Amino acid sequence: MRREHASRRSISNRILLIILGIIVVLLLFIFGGIHHATSPVTKAKAQSIQIAKKYAGLKTTDGFYWTNLNQTYYTVAGKNNQNQSVYIVVPQKGGNVVALQQSAGLSRDQALSRIWSKHNPKKVLSAALSVFNGHPAWVISYMNQKNHLCYETLSFKSGKVLQSIENI
Repeated sequence: MRREHASRRSISNRILLIILGIIVVLLLFIFGGIHHATSPVTKAKAQSIQIAKKYAGLKTTDGFYWTNLNQTYYTVAGKNNQNQSVYIVVPQKGGNVVALQQSAGLSRDQALSRIWSKHNPKKVLSAALSVFNGHPAWVISYMNQKNHLCYETLSFKSGKVLQSIENI
């Protein structure tokens, strides 16, 4: 009787260990997949910060934006060596790094406020500083009340609407 009970306990322990092993392997695959999926953005952020430090004197970082219009741009927000709040726009495929004083134009919050007051979106998907037709601009994507995708591009300096695409 004891032998039979011990045998059943041994089998149930093996099954439990197998299930636990499968769960551990699945978790490793999930975390590996997440790491693999986010790796390009993490690498782009690190490279952009390094470029911003080298070419624009960036000292601290408090934001990172990524846009893809005709070209991909990475924007780093932070403070420079003079303790001024700046945006550094770095083109993905080389080119001129653009350094902007945050006080010289719209902040991200001001750009978003304009979108909220003008369009009352259901959800804002992204708001990032980029370069549009050679000039710095906020590119904001959102879902309108009818669940259609919309984009609005605002001039960084004036806030003027440069492009509006609705109901995609």
